[in-house]
Amino acid sequence: MSFLSRSKKHTTLSASRAENLRLNEGSPFVIKEAYNAIRTKLMFTGRGEKCPILAITSSLASDGKTTNAVSLAVSIAMAGQRVLLIDADMRKPSVHRYFGLDRRNGLSEILAGLTSDIKLRKTNCEGLSVLTAGEIPPNPAELLGSKQMDNLLEYVRKYFDYVIIDTPPVNIVTDASVIADRVTGYVFIVQSGKNHLRDVNDAVRKIEEMKGNIVGMVLNDPENKADAHYSNYYNRYYRYARGKYYGESPEKHK
Repeated sequence: MSFLSRSKKHTTLSASRAENLRLNEGSPFVIKEAYNAIRTKLMFTGRGEKCPILAITSSLASDGKTTNAVSLAVSIAMAGQRVLLIDADMRKPSVHRYFGLDRRNGLSEILAGLTSDIKLRKTNCEGLSVLTAGEIPPNPAELLGSKQMDNLLEYVRKYFDYVIIDTPPVNIVTDASVIADRVTGYVFIVQSGKNHLRDVNDAVRKIEEMKGNIVGMVLNDPENKADAHYSNYYNRYYRYARGKYYGESPEKHK
């Protein structure tokens, strides 16, 4: 396992703000260089493999994993690669907001067998396509561990150079770990000033127990400007998503 690089952390509040947060041609030079450094190391990690599949995850919620997953996918596409970004965080999907897309008719519908039409949305970033999360299902972990997920990944690898998968936090739900044998490796997003070492160690251990390959970590928000309010809210949401209140706002059950 290697340390990759540092990046900025942003909290996703709305679709309009999310679109502005992701890496783009107008991003500051220092941000572009940070993602370029991570991209280069990831490309060397997957060298020799046809269409490496990289899962982006974190130990807890609100660590900036989705912003980093999106920006890494954009960065790789900017290098002239064909990239598919899959939103596999079907409990709290947000990738669609970064590109102004409708999340319906996406991953959950495909894995549940509700449709055989794989709708890959093109983005305004050349070479980058997105498979949105779809409607929120009652059994996301089971869907990710299904044969349909194997078939989907086998299919998309024929048409792309890289697949980036945004997954839920490892220490809150099991979704990210069930795809351990399907991905080239995991990139952990570690939130500066927020994540305790024990949380990161627990997350790494869970992936390693599933024989997952951890290719590196990204230190997020090195200036430590994380918003504790949003961190607490999203962690509560994921915990409710595991029980009978799945899919409902935690505000209803304080």
